[in-house]
Amino acid sequence: MFKTLCHSALLTAALLIPAVHARPPMPTGHHGGMVTHCTDPTFSGESPAPEARVAQLESFSFTASDNTDGSTLEAWVNLQPVKLTVTTQRSGRLAVSAKLPAPITQGRAWIKVKGYSEDGCEQLHTWNVYAGD
Repeated sequence: MFKTLCHSALLTAALLIPAVHARPPMPTGHHGGMVTHCTDPTFSGESPAPEARVAQLESFSFTASDNTDGSTLEAWVNLQPVKLTVTTQRSGRLAVSAKLPAPITQGRAWIKVKGYSEDGCEQLHTWNVYAGD
C-alpha cells in the first residue's frame, strides 16, 4: 500500500510540475515576429462623424496614424465588408475612404475598422451613423 501511495504521489507531482511552470506563448505581430512592445495605430477624423444623422450613408472616410500598416486595414458596415481606398498623405498618415455598394437610407449604420501598426499592435475602432428621418 505504501508503494502504491508513493507511486500515486509521484505521478501527481510529475503531472502538476509542468503545469505550474508553463508560460503562455509570447504574442506575435501580423508579420510573425515576437511583440514585446508596440504602439497602437490610431483612427480619427471620421466622416460622417460618430453619432451623426445623415439623409443617407453612401460613403465614409477616416484618417489612420502614420504608424499604421495600410495593407492590414479592413472595414465593415453592419458586418458587411467594404472595399477601402488608402492614400498616403505627406505627413505619413493614411487617408482612408470607402463607398458602400448600396446606400443605407434608414436606420443605424455600424462602421467597424480594424488595422495593425507597423510594429504589430492591432486596433479596432467603431462608430455609429444614423440614416433617414
